[in-house]
Amino acid sequence: MGIPRLASAWNARSGVAVSEAFASDGVRVEYALPGARLEGREAIAVHAEAYVRAVPDCRLEIRAATEHGEVAVVEWTFRGTHTGDLPGLPAQGEEVALDGVSVCAMEGGLIREERVYWDAATLLAGAGVLAG
Repeated sequence: MGIPRLASAWNARSGVAVSEAFASDGVRVEYALPGARLEGREAIAVHAEAYVRAVPDCRLEIRAATEHGEVAVVEWTFRGTHTGDLPGLPAQGEEVALDGVSVCAMEGGLIREERVYWDAATLLAGAGVLAG
């Protein structure tokens, strides 16, 4: 399954490594603030690298993962220190712990499509943008 590979790639803090967990024409859709639809490894790598720059000590913990045929459902926590700006999320040096869920359509051990969900209010409160 490509999910352990995805966690290892995030924990290596490499956007290129994250993108290599996807099929070459893979898609990552973030149904969260600010939202994104990324198509292909290059777009996924650039986007992931922006998160790594914003949270350079980031780590992804897989809390649970379940496979149903070619679909994997993954509960995760993304942690680290937010030291670089993201659109709408200026860095304030705070620790972030963002819980989320990814639903992944798998193909040949790679992610064909990842649909990512997280609570935007928790993210904004943790970033000091929203009273928490």
